[in-house]
Amino acid sequence: MSAVSTRFLQAVRDGDGEIACAQLTPAAAESLEASRPCADAVTDLDVSPGPVTRAQVYSISAKVDVGNGASYFLELTRAGWRISAAGCTSTSRDAPFDCEAEG
Repeated sequence: MSAVSTRFLQAVRDGDGEIACAQLTPAAAESLEASRPCADAVTDLDVSPGPVTRAQVYSISAKVDVGNGASYFLELTRAGWRISAAGCTSTSRDAPFDCEAEG
């Protein structure tokens, strides 16, 4: 799951929307397609690469924290781990996460 998050972040940074979208769950990809294809929309997300600092697995879901303060939520799918919410931040422990993309 850390590899999926890293691959996603590198693809967004490099402008490779096809690879970035392939790391998303279908619902997360669809959430980006409101006005244009996922491969075009995903490269405009405000996310930046950083080292994975923590990974937590909860059965078929996971949370990966990145050194830049963002979190990524993943689901275990038939295709393997995929990102269901990307670039998530929270202002406090009790506040909900605000994500760049989620589905």
